[in-house]
Amino acid sequence: MPNDFESVAVLGGGEEEVSLLEILDYFLNSGVVIHGSLVISLAGVDLVYLGLNVVLTSVETALTNLQIEEKRKK
Repeated sequence: MPNDFESVAVLGGGEEEVSLLEILDYFLNSGVVIHGSLVISLAGVDLVYLGLNVVLTSVETALTNLQIEEKRKK
């Protein structure tokens, strides 16, 4: 398993290699939203509902997007 400083081959490319740090940088710059839910039920009755909403982005990207939204509202 490669560590953070080793490279991994891009699927379909083979010649181009991208490090895990570059992938992480890309996701932090563009942002990722993760949504999930889990329902535990017994005899058709929902007993437990767990919901998860996660936004993963860099502070710089979040502030930039907030400033763009504020300018649109004006």
